[in-house]
Amino acid sequence: MNLQSGTKFNDEFLFVQKKLKSLTQISFDEAHIKKFYLPLLHSIKNKRNIMIAGSQGSGKSTLSQLISAYLKKYYLKNSVIISLDNFYLSKNSRIKLSKKIHPLFLTRGVPGTHDIETLSIKLRQLTKKKFPVYLPIFDKIKDTRKRSYKKILKADVIILEGWCVGAKPIPNYYLSKNLNDLEKFKDPYFIWRENYNSFLHSYQKLFSKFNFFIYFQYNDWENIIEWKYKQELRLRNKKKDISLKKYISKFIQYYEKISRWMYLKSVNDCHVLIKIDNNQKIKKVIKN
Repeated sequence: MNLQSGTKFNDEFLFVQKKLKSLTQISFDEAHIKKFYLPLLHSIKNKRNIMIAGSQGSGKSTLSQLISAYLKKYYLKNSVIISLDNFYLSKNSRIKLSKKIHPLFLTRGVPGTHDIETLSIKLRQLTKKKFPVYLPIFDKIKDTRKRSYKKILKADVIILEGWCVGAKPIPNYYLSKNLNDLEKFKDPYFIWRENYNSFLHSYQKLFSKFNFFIYFQYNDWENIIEWKYKQELRLRNKKKDISLKKYISKFIQYYEKISRWMYLKSVNDCHVLIKIDNNQKIKKVIKN
């Protein structure tokens, strides 16, 4: 490494360290950033359509924002981050779905509870640079879409992030396994599971528009409950809420099947596998 490139490398480290601190309130040391973050950022500098997936609290949103800031500073590229969560169907739409197919579709989360048609339209507009593009914003506390929109005027890079982004349909042998009480007692005839898996088949066309896939792999399912709990506390500006934690323990069961399937399957489908530890910190990055 020559002096000039060494100076740039150090400048990038300081930039990433500062950005991560602002996003997570955690100070990452130099060795960690240079071992994991900088090689990852260098590998995506020429990518145009990026998918980032991972369980709740895994770090996908943080990485999306870091990539966006990095590409803007060092390559003058404008990125648009599309969160799958902002394309949830309204509660009224899910009520109709729950009455038509299965009561469990009332709760947002699984494929079928997203407005994939609108998402596909927005993606086409961004790809064809038909600006401005107006992206919806979903209010998770009120469980409905906001009246305001996010206005996009430029987009050189499109980042799609979400918990089930890139997920492949689940084979019957795994779909029919009861992993929790929700599946065992609320979906004994597999109607909910078979239908959200059918919806997931229709998501594949959207996912195929992205040519680079980054997947965060959790290390223990029990950690996800704690990570989701922390997320919800921040949304509510609370430090502790025991009833909320009990609710999340049940709520997370809606996500368990696909999350566990991705744990098994996405490790081979992704271009970059990021393994995280108990503290949501990167412990290994594998390029496939």
